[in-house]
Amino acid sequence: MADITQLPLAELSTWLRSKDLSPVDLTQAYLDRIETLDCRINSFNCVRAEGALSDARRAEQDIRNGNWLGPLHGMPLGIKDLIDVAGLPTTAQAAHRQGWVAEQDAGVVKSLKKAGAIILGKQATSEYAVGGTQFDLPWPPTRNPWNPDLDPSSSSSGSVAAAAAGFCAGSVGTETASSIRDPAAWCGVAGLKPTNGLVSRRGVLPLSPSMDCVGPIAWTVKDCALMLSSMVSTDPEDTAISGFKAPELSTYDDGIHGLRVGVIRHFYEDDPHLDDEVLNAMERSLSIFEQLGARLSTVRLAEFDLYNAVARKISWPEEYEEHRAELDAYPDRFTQVSRSRLGDGRSVSAADYIFARKQQQALTAELHEKMRDIDILVLPTTKKPAQILGYEHTDIGKIELSLTRPFNLTGGPALALCNGFTTTGLPTSMQIIGRHFEEDIVLRAGHVIETSLSLRSRRPLLR
Repeated sequence: MADITQLPLAELSTWLRSKDLSPVDLTQAYLDRIETLDCRINSFNCVRAEGALSDARRAEQDIRNGNWLGPLHGMPLGIKDLIDVAGLPTTAQAAHRQGWVAEQDAGVVKSLKKAGAIILGKQATSEYAVGGTQFDLPWPPTRNPWNPDLDPSSSSSGSVAAAAAGFCAGSVGTETASSIRDPAAWCGVAGLKPTNGLVSRRGVLPLSPSMDCVGPIAWTVKDCALMLSSMVSTDPEDTAISGFKAPELSTYDDGIHGLRVGVIRHFYEDDPHLDDEVLNAMERSLSIFEQLGARLSTVRLAEFDLYNAVARKISWPEEYEEHRAELDAYPDRFTQVSRSRLGDGRSVSAADYIFARKQQQALTAELHEKMRDIDILVLPTTKKPAQILGYEHTDIGKIELSLTRPFNLTGGPALALCNGFTTTGLPTSMQIIGRHFEEDIVLRAGHVIETSLSLRSRRPLLR
């Protein structure tokens, strides 16, 4: 049998259901790999080894007795350390929160447990999801599994690094402005920002309520689809998700002939900071779309910088308001970087915030109108592959490397997937954008392209 920690979730799920693989053996394999190798990556803040094995034994018995709950039954997953798991700390990577233990599970964790998933532990983030890679926290910084000298990107850094390194079958991350997709890009995995509100945010430490969302991270797009099906909110407060179409995995191999694909070339092609190998990988991906019968066209939206400016005028004051009481009363609880970034919202006036919300509505409506005749939009995820660890605190950190924020503003599904490797062996990534609650189309297109690229047999070598 191959090293089971290197297999995708979808394949593991088949083995678990057929009883050819024990949830106990799978969980122990991940725990052993974490114990041996995570000292080099630092992806987990805490591991619940005893609890995970106990849950695995229960799952094994249930599956043996014919009580299979679905594709996540017996599947070991990791949870970003902004999301409550009962009995475990929710630290938000902040030193003073190390003893803050959650009393109950977040909504998404409840959904995953109901589906039979096994929670391995809590995965590293950046301080309050804004601090980036820092070297002065109680935890060492998370490193990129493809090259530990490089940054994994943030803030779902531990969740993505663990999925890439084979420390779990999948992870749950959060995103306000690129925090799932950028790390997924730099660590070479699939990561989905679902339609806002599709996955419950109850029990997730808030940052910007207008844009916060919770999504799956895994080795393949199909893995993300399997996870998402068990993550959809059942919270009575999430009332706007009636239009969601669950991924139909049986259709994933039907192809994408006739799919209408819009390429947002003006967001990236003339950008002086775009890496040539990122551009080349994108062009190869577009060629595959055409070879598979998709219909490509160039789409022009409002300017990229406008989307970013509007998003910041909404998220920054919301972030400040969420943490204002603690920032004002206990400023020393925050590192200088996080204190400064959370404080940026002070400079946004109420009038500017209200106007930005109006602009958000207009830009979202414009995007909806553009997509009346387009099924998905595509573009690279980031302008460059992974940079040096702590890059945000260097000159390169002054450059906007991400191409994701416009779609946080507009709120629909946005998928990042690996679409190539540079000559030095670093992943490149593309993103696929869909209409609200049409995750099924986004994920099917991503799966077809990912399968055609045949890149998922190449994994980081950790020793």
